[in-house]
Amino acid sequence: MKNILKSGLVVACLLSANACSLEPVVDPNFPSVGSVTSNATKAQLNGLAVGQIALARNGLQTYTWVVGTLGKELFNFNGTESRWMTELNGTRPIDNSAFYNTATTGHGLPIRQADILIAAVDNTSSATATEKNAYKGLANTFKGLAALYQVNVQFRNGIRLNVKDPLNPSKFSTYEESLKGIAAFLDEGATQLDGAGTSFPFTMPSGFLAFNTPAAFKRFNRAIALRVAIYQQDWAKAETLLSQTFLNEAGNLDAGPVHTFSASAPDFANPMINTTSQIIMAPEKIVQDAEAGDTRITKKITTLASPRTYTSGITYASRYQSIKYPAGDTPVPIIRNEELILIAAEVATQRGRTTDAVRFINIVRNAAGLPNYTGAQTQAALVDAVLKERLYSLWYEGHRWVDMRRYGKISQIHLPVAGMSVLEQLQRPNTEVNWDVFAGN
Repeated sequence: MKNILKSGLVVACLLSANACSLEPVVDPNFPSVGSVTSNATKAQLNGLAVGQIALARNGLQTYTWVVGTLGKELFNFNGTESRWMTELNGTRPIDNSAFYNTATTGHGLPIRQADILIAAVDNTSSATATEKNAYKGLANTFKGLAALYQVNVQFRNGIRLNVKDPLNPSKFSTYEESLKGIAAFLDEGATQLDGAGTSFPFTMPSGFLAFNTPAAFKRFNRAIALRVAIYQQDWAKAETLLSQTFLNEAGNLDAGPVHTFSASAPDFANPMINTTSQIIMAPEKIVQDAEAGDTRITKKITTLASPRTYTSGITYASRYQSIKYPAGDTPVPIIRNEELILIAAEVATQRGRTTDAVRFINIVRNAAGLPNYTGAQTQAALVDAVLKERLYSLWYEGHRWVDMRRYGKISQIHLPVAGMSVLEQLQRPNTEVNWDVFAGN
């Protein structure tokens, strides 16, 4: 978020020996902010909007690998960095200045971009009121999504909800306050999209082809708001939101907006593909516990002829290697119809609508080549059933750890190696800690 800026301030403070005075400086990450926040042209606004969508991919790789590792959903057999297998699995103390803190800080740039875009729109005469709503609805949606990723890894540490002035950010909110604030970003964005007319004044990328009008994009916004609502355990709001999303019981389970990539400059390739130095493996137990014939496994994981063994700092072997992202141009889903159907099952469970819960569960099971659910239909049993389906349906999409934590089931996560543990959250990044120290907070 403010890492380069804050690091420079911290160094200045340390060198001053006696006292520190924080003074505004030009942000090296955004040297031309002033040129777009004062009567920006339509071309500048469109550039900011396109940049907003592109920056939404920022921190995606580290976030997905970190939360996957913390939940023992996947392991990163990384030939150059053993901390993926040690510190993140609890065998050594966690470090708040390590590379994996990008799971938090990497989402600061999309938030900064959103604040700049909103400021630019509020201070220009080159866009109509309707067009301004379109820009701001886009910005607030991606701002809410980025902040949600941040609070997922910070949990009880909370996040700063207001960083519009990078030199005067708000203090940290609690976890509950953070979710409430994120919901407010998304709700504001939804209202703005309602007033954004029938088309966007900018071009949406191919990954948003089915969400390239304000009305369609709002369904994506409401889907992220739905995710927030179930984290808040606000089941009444979640039930209301379901019909406002793009949920389709008879539709393609993979339907939904995706991040797209290209190996050709100026874009970059999907960063989550396997390489010679980083290979994503599925824990043996997850695959072995899957029901026979579950096609979700074969679509995402391949079985190697012999186990691949990791031996740096910890020893673990698995025969199951990810094939979820086979190429540099493979898209990455943001939220899919399959997740929405399983959220519908969860909401129905929590609202006491057992028949509906089972029906939604069976939609997903049948699509995976499995028979109907025949287990107990108590609330506890159905919660476990939903969590199981979410594990296999949403594998390597960043949900298992959050799911088990929000139901108080972290202790049930299988630990395949003695000495491993499941962390509840990452530490607050050292740049944030240092900022508060030298700002006197």
